[in-house]
Amino acid sequence: MATLASDGPVTRVGLLYPYPNPVSPQSWSGTPAGLAAGLVDNGFELVPIGAVLPVGIRQTIAGLSRVTGRRGPIANRGPLASKARTLEVARQIRKAGHLDALIAMDTEAYRLDQVLPEHLPVATYDDGTFALFAQHPDSDIRRDGIPQAELDRWIARQGIGCRTATVCCLSTGWAARSVVADYHVPADRVRVVGMGHRPRIGANGRRGERDFSAPRFLFVGVEWGRKNGDAVLRAFTELHRTHPSARLDLVGDHPLVVQEGVHDHGLLRRDDPAAQALLDDLFAQATAFVLPSRFDPSPIAYLEAASAGLPVIATTEGGAGELLGDGALTVSPDDDGAILAAMQRLTDPAVAARLGAEAAGRAAESTWANVSRRIVDALTRGQPKTNGGASHSR
Repeated sequence: MATLASDGPVTRVGLLYPYPNPVSPQSWSGTPAGLAAGLVDNGFELVPIGAVLPVGIRQTIAGLSRVTGRRGPIANRGPLASKARTLEVARQIRKAGHLDALIAMDTEAYRLDQVLPEHLPVATYDDGTFALFAQHPDSDIRRDGIPQAELDRWIARQGIGCRTATVCCLSTGWAARSVVADYHVPADRVRVVGMGHRPRIGANGRRGERDFSAPRFLFVGVEWGRKNGDAVLRAFTELHRTHPSARLDLVGDHPLVVQEGVHDHGLLRRDDPAAQALLDDLFAQATAFVLPSRFDPSPIAYLEAASAGLPVIATTEGGAGELLGDGALTVSPDDDGAILAAMQRLTDPAVAARLGAEAAGRAAESTWANVSRRIVDALTRGQPKTNGGASHSR
């Protein structure tokens, strides 16, 4: 296990995401980029640490993929890739020079215990464990058909990473409980630090100021199947019969939906400023957010919706329901009646406004600056540290 930080100030923090661009907004729903921005906002010196596999290794992995048919995450986390990535991560950490602390992600892809300098405090950050993902038929790894032997290796490496770390930081209690139960990490080395997000503000520069009298639901989900888009459409179809003024805005990668009351905007890419401006306005104009996913560990979209003042219809599957407390209505993704009932409840302007205000309050405590501060505090046993006079309160 890595040791705790000394009594000196934590000023220089490494952020490890073991791929070529460690702080790309396209990676893990923008999580590494969010943490990076949060660390900078808190006054820390950020040191991004990634890993580019040697050309020869990449060519060998590509050749093996063609022969075995094992592609994508299976090839990218296979034994050869994992060994090469471990060596490259170790080299990049040495190259980074002195670090006061390290935040490590995706530890299933390399051996954390083999890359750390002596006495470097390290926190892992995850939204779940592969031990949990393996148990759910609608998780990405089960939908992608990852062979059990491969999955067992990922679970083993992630478990080693958790046991190696000074502290394991998780976005939800659902994930934290698995680290204790499945990876045998003592509970006093596990912290729930939440999930961050980019607050959503419409073109008018305001959030949460809206007319709740005309129900307008917003669905944002790239993966139509896992995000349960068909169930949302079925529930809205029933709702529209009794509330003909109701509207449903759809955002995501799915076949075009042409239906009365439904406005389909397609996929609005994160790296497209015009698309994101439109999405900001959809958040500003909606009266409720509906995303009863088949499975969702810790969806950033819930927090983005809440930051705009929207109540959320959340899933019971995964840790998603923990993010907003009383600002969300949690429903089983298999229960069309429960989804419809939640949507009907949020057609009441007073209820929608009250739950939206509660959700906004929870989201205000879940910025990336909040999350990164909690992670660093967890590494120092919660004792406030100064770094060059910068304020860490958010």
